[in-house]
Amino acid sequence: MTPILFYGPMARDEAIKRASKIGRPISEPFGDKGLKVDDSRKIVLLAGSSGVGDLPPSIVVGPLDNATPEAADALLKTLEDLAEGPLRIVLWADYLKGVIGTIRSRTLSKWCPPSKTYLDPLDWIQPAANDLCKAVVVGDEIKVLEILSEKENKKYFSELLEAFSKALSVEVVKGNIKVLNIWNELRTFLDGKGSYLLGIKIILGNM
Repeated sequence: MTPILFYGPMARDEAIKRASKIGRPISEPFGDKGLKVDDSRKIVLLAGSSGVGDLPPSIVVGPLDNATPEAADALLKTLEDLAEGPLRIVLWADYLKGVIGTIRSRTLSKWCPPSKTYLDPLDWIQPAANDLCKAVVVGDEIKVLEILSEKENKKYFSELLEAFSKALSVEVVKGNIKVLNIWNELRTFLDGKGSYLLGIKIILGNM
């Protein structure tokens, strides 16, 4: 069975629900504080469990975007070795692009928005991105820093910047040259995971 990789604000909750639906959970979720190699080893040991009753054993693993490289590689090997076994592994991540490509290619990914279904995966954070765009356009650095320092915006910083880039593109089309440099630099930034400080530097450095 191909594992499902849930990602987004509600990914952990959805992963737990899925694990209970397709099997019987045999442990607490793995990796809440960052997946380590030891966690992957424990998963291999649990693979020998036959579960309880008619349901196969299941476990939840994540957030994979916060896993050490060694743990991610070990988990990848585990997914390959246990593909035909009884253990059902349900994966989750906050940020899909933060998960190594080899794991993404071996899973079915599913977006989990905050509280309702959105037509666009960025819709839930677009209002904050629009406010950020307005603050940039008028040159309000204090407001920019306030928005960027909010807890949820820091946690989902890459998603915020992607939505922010959409808002900036509207300004570029309208001929607002002031935001053109920010927009161009962000397109390069978003090709990789980037960093929080670099993102702030790009924005403030071009205001």
